[in-house]
Amino acid sequence: MMNQKALRRGAALLLALLMLLPGVSPAEEAVTEKDGWHFDSRGFLTGEGNPGEEYLLEDEEKGYWQYASRDLAITVTRTRDKPLKGVNRIREYCVADIWCSPASPMGAIMTEPYARFGDNLVSGKRQDDPAKLIAQQPSVLAVSDDMYGLRIMEVSKRKTKYDYHGVVIRYGDIKATKTKKSPEEGKRDNRVWPNLDTLAVYGDGSMKAFVSDAMTAEEYLAQGAVHVFAFGPWLISGGEINPKLYEDYYTASEPRVAIGMVEPYHYIILAVCGRPKERYIGGKLLWLAETLKEYGCTEALNLDGGDTVVMAFNNKIILQGDHDSGRNLGSLIAFGLREEPVQPAASAAASGEETPAAETAKTAKAKVNLREKTDKDSRQVARISKKGTVVTILEEAYDDDGMLWYYIRTEDGEEGYVRNDMLKKSD
Repeated sequence: MMNQKALRRGAALLLALLMLLPGVSPAEEAVTEKDGWHFDSRGFLTGEGNPGEEYLLEDEEKGYWQYASRDLAITVTRTRDKPLKGVNRIREYCVADIWCSPASPMGAIMTEPYARFGDNLVSGKRQDDPAKLIAQQPSVLAVSDDMYGLRIMEVSKRKTKYDYHGVVIRYGDIKATKTKKSPEEGKRDNRVWPNLDTLAVYGDGSMKAFVSDAMTAEEYLAQGAVHVFAFGPWLISGGEINPKLYEDYYTASEPRVAIGMVEPYHYIILAVCGRPKERYIGGKLLWLAETLKEYGCTEALNLDGGDTVVMAFNNKIILQGDHDSGRNLGSLIAFGLREEPVQPAASAAASGEETPAAETAKTAKAKVNLREKTDKDSRQVARISKKGTVVTILEEAYDDDGMLWYYIRTEDGEEGYVRNDMLKKSD
């Protein structure tokens, strides 16, 4: 049976083929009807008689989120898989498929840059906890960006000295200009991370990836750029993956976030959490680029990763680079900025969709240990003291000896692996 990812890609390919047919436009394509809501092929609300002006579906358990209005359509899908044979760590990532429009283009959430005098803050507004920052400026979707403000350092109360921070523009306003020189053709790229390659977002909804010093900020503006992000490396340009990613070039597996364009106003954002030493395996830049290309992206840029990574839907954080902690932020990419969070006119229950109940079990004995890995000698991360305690089963896994383990979550939110004989599944 095809998985959801394959089905989505198949649907995208079918849509692309339909668009090639003479006389076929999005407005003329078939309309999807679901519980009284009407969606066009891009996911926008269309037609008459919809129950409301905004459709909202949030299903944390299944890892699926959807928003639709007449000028903005966003779906976010969470995937958990095990990419490495014989390794118990999983890769968890979210893919946001975004269709926006001239009436609802990409936006940005910002504070003032992070500025220091020695070790003391002397000007500007300090970066804030992502949850607080998102709550202050509600949006449908928010995701971490290039974190440019952290690279701007004030070293004097009278004079500001800028570190290498890249060419950065927000809403047509130049925020930073000093960048790194890109390597000559055929030369090894020795730029220190980040290399400050850029992604320009233009007023017509298109995007284009560039090397760090391809243009000045003024030249980007002259071309019609509204936003320019600087981090890098660039992942895809002109439909081709950066050839350096196949070499020994930033090969670490880390929490990452990247944005790409399929076509003007159609974007894909990919965010992955975790590092190899943790339960979540993270992602390499080549995997990031190849995955975005599979979704149809022709331009894409790697953004600031690690603890910076965060994705929020309707002002609720749904993924962070580090599950235990995060980094204070000063700016994010945002879609559907508004005065207050969306009030659900539809939900998994209100829309008539059935969300299957999560599988539960009870502990079969007292003093059940939760382990970091499917190994009785691995680190104990928690303990359930009482027999008959109800837990939620998140996934199954087998150890090297073929023993079945369950990855569970307690009512207190603690997670870990337990052997199957330690649980009794609920009827």
